[in-house]
Amino acid sequence: MILTEQQIKIISEHPLNDTLDRFRDKLPDDAGDLRQEDTADLLGALVISPAAFSIPSPDGSGSVAVKLFSILRHLREDAIQLEQFRPLVHHIIDKSPDNIIWAAVLSLIDILSPPTPPPSSIAPTFKGTPIMTSPSRLVDSETCDIVEGELFEEIKKCTFRNVGGFWDKFFDPKSWRREQKAMLKGIMTAHDGEKWTDFPTTPDEKPVWHWLRSLEERFLADAPYKLHTTKTANQFKERKGQMDIFLQTRATETSSTFCYKDVLVIGKQKKSYDTSRFKADLLQLTHYVRGVFADQPTRRFVHAFSLCASKMELWVFDRSGAYSSGPFDIHDEPGKFARAFIGYTTMGDDAMGLDTFIERKDGHRYVTLDDANGKETKVRLDKAMVRQKAIVCRGTTCYGTRNSHVAKFSWASDKRKLEVEQLKLAEEKGVKGVARVVAHRQITTIAEMREGLEFPKPHKFRDDAVQFGDPPSATASANTSGNKRKSSSDHTSDNASESKRRQSNNQKSKLAKEFNDQRSIGKDKPSLYTPSEDLWDNRIYSCLVVSPAGRVISEFKTIKELLESMRDAIKAHQSLYVTGNILHRDISSNNIIITEPDTADGFKGMLIDLDLAEVRDSGPSGARHRTGTMQFMAVEVLRTADHTYRHDLESFFYVLLWMCARQSWSNGFAGEERPPKESLLRRWEIGSIKYIAAAKEGDMTVNRLEDIMGEFPGTLDTVKPLCLEIRSIMFGDTARLRFGTPAGNPEQLYTPIITAYDAAIRDL
Repeated sequence: MILTEQQIKIISEHPLNDTLDRFRDKLPDDAGDLRQEDTADLLGALVISPAAFSIPSPDGSGSVAVKLFSILRHLREDAIQLEQFRPLVHHIIDKSPDNIIWAAVLSLIDILSPPTPPPSSIAPTFKGTPIMTSPSRLVDSETCDIVEGELFEEIKKCTFRNVGGFWDKFFDPKSWRREQKAMLKGIMTAHDGEKWTDFPTTPDEKPVWHWLRSLEERFLADAPYKLHTTKTANQFKERKGQMDIFLQTRATETSSTFCYKDVLVIGKQKKSYDTSRFKADLLQLTHYVRGVFADQPTRRFVHAFSLCASKMELWVFDRSGAYSSGPFDIHDEPGKFARAFIGYTTMGDDAMGLDTFIERKDGHRYVTLDDANGKETKVRLDKAMVRQKAIVCRGTTCYGTRNSHVAKFSWASDKRKLEVEQLKLAEEKGVKGVARVVAHRQITTIAEMREGLEFPKPHKFRDDAVQFGDPPSATASANTSGNKRKSSSDHTSDNASESKRRQSNNQKSKLAKEFNDQRSIGKDKPSLYTPSEDLWDNRIYSCLVVSPAGRVISEFKTIKELLESMRDAIKAHQSLYVTGNILHRDISSNNIIITEPDTADGFKGMLIDLDLAEVRDSGPSGARHRTGTMQFMAVEVLRTADHTYRHDLESFFYVLLWMCARQSWSNGFAGEERPPKESLLRRWEIGSIKYIAAAKEGDMTVNRLEDIMGEFPGTLDTVKPLCLEIRSIMFGDTARLRFGTPAGNPEQLYTPIITAYDAAIRDL
């Protein structure tokens, strides 16, 4: 084949050098007695050479690397005669120039047309449980717009205002100590019957702050918690943010730098009260709450409040959403303001939502659980290994323990089988490669924490457009279980005039929202809410200790460790599904661990976190949402298809790509190389669910996958053939990608994927 000027230029810029030297000794002198293994090794070396990924294929579809890889795969399947490779082998033995070798490669590609695999029988898919994502953003993705867009997606269907029983539950003077009642009596002397006497005439933020501090100094000097504010955006150690008002212990009052781990109550202060700004103000408050949960991951709930001019509203955030006292004027209802101020500065740990179940002693933390025999055992918690950056989620937090186990705290839906039950079932059935239970204890539930409260229907945000599948408006309130209902007036609209304006502009709002969602990345995502008899998710909070311990897959130290851990985790998934009859349904970088074979039944990688697992053919769980890590979700799952084992295998592939294209740069594989300024994989985590599904589908074409692999550091070029092979196994070799789950034996996917990993590990 005659080379073009472009091909000659590419070949000269990417010389083979000594790439093929180690293969010449294995090849027969006359190329007469070729062995399949030697020929496959030779093709494998050509596939990963830099020139192969740069030279276009003869038919213009993809690169030479992709075509060579397809030939290599069919060679290993005995679908191609070795005779076809003699001309190429002759040139390699003779040490021909690079141009001649690549011309022989192009001729080989032109001659060989790998047979198109027969179409597989595709099992039908059905609509499954909608998705609520558990954000796991990269640091460089954490812009304010993106985070607040995620937060709105979390809270928009589980935010309640004017909750009945709110004041009696959290700020009831009848249950106060004598000193608290004395504080209440004293602070009320600063109100003249019509207004707070020293409240600023113009309620700018600074004068109001000084007024609050004067009340604190005069009447709350003995309170254990103290008001703070920030003067600059850099006063919080972990992340930038200028929090208006917050409370911490008095021990922190001399520090000029603050930590989210010390924040007890969050406040937002503004000089005016504007109902049209309600959503934006709430999201800013929610953003701070997210920071508190991130640094206090075992906290049960967080108190917050807003003070806009003289309008105040008190909030509580827990893992099932946000709810408030409703707005009130501090001049018209001074008792409420006084009770809130005193309550926030004097609350006990239980009322504050702190983790009263963890004992702190001698500089260590301990939790008391029940072991496998039902006996109490005390477990010491060491370094945190995993935590979630979200509010309305499972709040999964994992700690290493002194005895090399893992302690996991999680808020699981009461509609699902608890993870401890799934793990015990897996162990009974002889599943390999999945963690085993050491100890467990249920701590509390959302229903217990919300006991005594009566919830109206969820707050209806003004621009929450209905075209994204919003549920019909509820018309009743519920008690803490969410099952009983009784009539209640609607307090959820910002005000009556805005409600009318919302109706008159309904069509205009729909069109604008739909347009903005299509053109904007990182904006509000479409609603994926399922109507339910319950107004909110009742979650069960528990601590589970499992064995063995390990490092999360993102901490891989060598390419071999990455591939062996991924392969063995897939074997574990295979055992869980085939032997245990359990589908994992939440494959992510946090749920694959690197283990020591001596302590893990010979596995170098294992699966953890069966919170979302389901027994096969058990029917829907009844949960309102299913959650997962967006960037690893299969395309069909993002489109709410019923979850199958094939979707988990697709997620394993996305984890591998993510480790190579993103994580490897942080793990020391780059050398002198610099990571791309804007990774293509950002499209897997930013934007609407629909947008992300479309981006992933496009990225599984050969050309786009090559672009993603172009973001691998050079040291990971050896993984590229494996990625191409898995892509072919999962999506086929035709122009139209296959996404359905093949009918029949699941080994038709497990076996070739595991075999591909074995070959890649051997080639290393």
